[in-house]
This record gives sequence, structure tokens and C-alpha cells, in this order.
Amino acid sequence: MKKLLISSALVAGFLFAGCQQTTTKPAKEVKVTGIRQANLNADSQNLPELKLNTTQPVPGKVKAQPAAFSDAPPMIPHSVEGMVPITKNNNMCLNCHMPQAAKAGVTAIPASHFEDNFKGGKKTSKLAGSRFNCTLCHAPQAMVDPVIENKFNSLKK
Repeated sequence: MKKLLISSALVAGFLFAGCQQTTTKPAKEVKVTGIRQANLNADSQNLPELKLNTTQPVPGKVKAQPAAFSDAPPMIPHSVEGMVPITKNNNMCLNCHMPQAAKAGVTAIPASHFEDNFKGGKKTSKLAGSRFNCTLCHAPQAMVDPVIENKFNSLKK
């Protein structure tokens, strides 16, 4: 019994010693780069210059960008300065975009915005409460020169 105990202790000791030895491999170098194709840890002198067009587009004078995908909410092609924030008492978008007030060339609010989602799609004469805050879905177009050219093509023709 004593021999079995000693031999078991020796085997356990050798296993423990063998597990403690590790072989160190040289670390593989990974080159991390971003859009600017420079090391991300480098100084910020290599950053691309983003040019913002500061001229504010006038409502009715700007062409809207095509939708990015089918059923995408259209972007707002004009400045929203002085029109936001939208509150329950003030929604400047309704002045021009209500179907009965829409002028030639102005996009009218679609019929789907007059269906109350919380009342089983019941059609109403007023804009549905769930659709009242336009800027939840519609965002103003940014007038910037992109850092990377966007080659996205919509499936919508």
C-alpha cells in the first residue's frame, strides 16, 4: 500500500510539473488600421478632412436624395432650423406637408400616417399620434463630402 501511495504521489508530481511548463510563442503582429489607412494609435495628423457645406438648403428648392431601401422614410431635403423640436403644440412640418396644404412639388404626408396604430389601424382625419413627431423617422440630409464614396445601389427602381 505504501508503494502505491508513493508511486501515485510521484505520478501526480510529474503531471503537475509538466502542466506548469509553458512554451512561449512569439506574438503575431496585427496591423490595425481604419478608414485613413494608418495605425489607429498614431497621431491624429492623418485624419481625413471633412468639409461641411454650411449653406442651409431652403425648403422647396432642394432635390431629395433617393431612398436607401424600399419603404425607407424619405430624408428631409431642407434645413429644419427653427422647425424643431416638434412638440404636441407645434409641428411646423404640417404647414406644408398636410395633403390639403401641399403645394406643387412638396411631398404630401402619405395616407398611412392617418391610420392610428394603437386603435387597430382606424383611419382618422388628423395625423395619427404615433406619427406626429416627424423627426423620429425622417432625418435632415447632411451636406457633406463623404470620406469614402458610397457605392450603395437601392433595389428599388
